[in-house]
Amino acid sequence: MPSITIEKITIPYKKEELLNWKARNPETVPQYALNWNGPGISNGYGFGEWKAEQYFRKQGYYIINNEFNLLSNHSKFKRYNQVIKTMVHESGMALLVNAAQNLNTLNYNVENPDLFVFNLLNTFFVEVKKEKDILREPQINFMFLANLLLKTESKLVYMSDSDKCIKSEFITENVFLPNEIIELTTNIKI
Repeated sequence: MPSITIEKITIPYKKEELLNWKARNPETVPQYALNWNGPGISNGYGFGEWKAEQYFRKQGYYIINNEFNLLSNHSKFKRYNQVIKTMVHESGMALLVNAAQNLNTLNYNVENPDLFVFNLLNTFFVEVKKEKDILREPQINFMFLANLLLKTESKLVYMSDSDKCIKSEFITENVFLPNEIIELTTNIKI
């Protein structure tokens, strides 16, 4: 069974920030997020992504936050998808889409991550989790395929209300794709 090693960055937050987010306090929630209207707002949907975005922006990165869908041939986010294709291994993007669609037909799901982070020197995908949320198989599958086919890393940002400082560690996650399925869908021996 293959595995992938990713950087896990723990970012602390204050409980009051999350409560303000859930209450849609305009002093906390940016205007674009106030315009969101749908399920999950009361549960803090978007809070972790927003905090992760702030963290990476302070380091000089640009971020595309939930406005891309690399795994669909008919995405409404074509402009942002094109930015990502330009920044990563573009010829690998068709391989990624094809592999993800093939895997989905075989009941091995692949899911877009939350963020694409980039500057002129570096690019990576980010999945954001908070509290008891954990990486799911479709998210790990995307990270594995992005590394294999796009030569692009993925990171996990974990939002914590109990930690006091930012910390980084590397974790290894098992990929629940059999080798023969990986070879079949990517035409690459591993």
